Amino acid sequence: MRSYTLVELVMVIVILGIVAAIGAPVLLETADAWSLSSRFQNFAVQSAIVAMNRMDRDIRRLKNDSSITNATLTELTFVDLDNNTIAYSRSVGNALMRNSDGLADNVTALTFTYYDDNGVSVSAPFSSPDTNIRRINVGFSILAGTNTLNFSFQTRPQNLRRESEKFK
Repeated sequence: MRSYTLVELVMVIVILGIVAAIGAPVLLETADAWSLSSRFQNFAVQSAIVAMNRMDRDIRRLKNDSSITNATLTELTFVDLDNNTIAYSRSVGNALMRNSDGLADNVTALTFTYYDDNGVSVSAPFSSPDTNIRRINVGFSILAGTNTLNFSFQTRPQNLRRESEKFK
């Protein structure tokens, strides 16, 4: 029966120690990079959730059929129930803007899609005096480190009447 000598066991332990000493910094750098990337992504998701909640709340408070003053693929401007004018757009510096306030940074895209009473996308929505918009889909992308995260939500302004309700 063959067994290992104490010298052989010590040599194996020394070699494992050298390999661990060389490999540990590489593993720590990888873990730190992953942690930093994860923090960027968590921050981006949190700011997107805050922005979506704010936009949804504001759009739902749209005043009436004639309160949308600008509805394009990249901008939406309207008057809310308190007669405040609210404009959503993307700034030159890649921020999602509510009037002059930034809601989220590193926004690489912002799109609005408008739908009529029948759920059909309206390519050229009209605003005043009576809009043909009944639902709004908002989509935007945020750069989180090297990843682009896409977000979207759909909302229905509460005070917009359907076509069939306008003549009652």
